[in-house]
Amino acid sequence: MVEVNDFKKLDIFNVFSEKQLAELVEITETKAFKKDAHVYERGKRADHIFVVINGLVSLNRFEPGEKIGISFEKREKGELFGTACFMKPQEYTLTAVCMGDSEVLAVDADELLKLCEADPELGYKFLKEVAKVYFERYKLAKRQIHEMVKAPTIITALPG
Repeated sequence: MVEVNDFKKLDIFNVFSEKQLAELVEITETKAFKKDAHVYERGKRADHIFVVINGLVSLNRFEPGEKIGISFEKREKGELFGTACFMKPQEYTLTAVCMGDSEVLAVDADELLKLCEADPELGYKFLKEVAKVYFERYKLAKRQIHEMVKAPTIITALPG
């Protein structure tokens, strides 16, 4: 069972009031995973949003039939993942794989959306944290694109 003190140990929840934390506790459960276990898979309905309590979770893209994927990001203690629950079509876009034995808080997405509608301040605070995740992804993508194009490239045209 999750308690308010479990949330207080993670910086991401420091912005919430005691009342808001108590409400979040009601819709959250702790889940433990062994190394290489999938927290969720790409293409499945995004029914939870997660925060790492301990361990390390890699967000990967696997193509059908492949056992090795491309790792896009890693999440460690206190970091949020599975944020696709806030956007249509509410489908996970990557597969979350535990890099070691891991424990996460799993917040029920449908219930969280109801809480956000009932308490706009809670919704604002939560979505602000989600925005940070996407802004970090944006900055990383910009850096990667910059690295790809900063080396001089010679482009030649074929005759015809």
